[in-house]
Amino acid sequence: MNYSELLSSFLVDLQSLYRQNISIEGASFPQVLALSIIPDDGIEMSVLSKKIGIDNSTTTRLIMGLEKKGWVERNPAHFDKRVIQVFPTVKGEAIQSQLESQFDKLGAAVEKEVDPLDRNEMIEFVSSLHWILSKLILRDEKIV
Repeated sequence: MNYSELLSSFLVDLQSLYRQNISIEGASFPQVLALSIIPDDGIEMSVLSKKIGIDNSTTTRLIMGLEKKGWVERNPAHFDKRVIQVFPTVKGEAIQSQLESQFDKLGAAVEKEVDPLDRNEMIEFVSSLHWILSKLILRDEKIV
């Protein structure tokens, strides 16, 4: 299996696992994904767009939906009022805690499937893959 096949299979399987096991009632999968990566100290809308891999206008609509639920709020950045940051509300932080618990359960289920002698090596390999993918995203250039 080559990298393209492996990455494609990995994406499909991860998305399937997350859609089946990670959910919040009344929230779409993209909303769950966005909420799960918004840190307590906030994130710029453009950075969030880049992390999720969607354009700014789609991110705005996504965040507006989370605002209507009372889970996030948008505020201008202190250093530049043109830059908008998104912060979880108290309700949003409670939802994030629920998500974190679901992530932990899913992680524990995966860990059970890995031979105990291979766990540290597996974590190193997956961390390395994550770092490579993060570098490709940070370069902000289209690959294909």
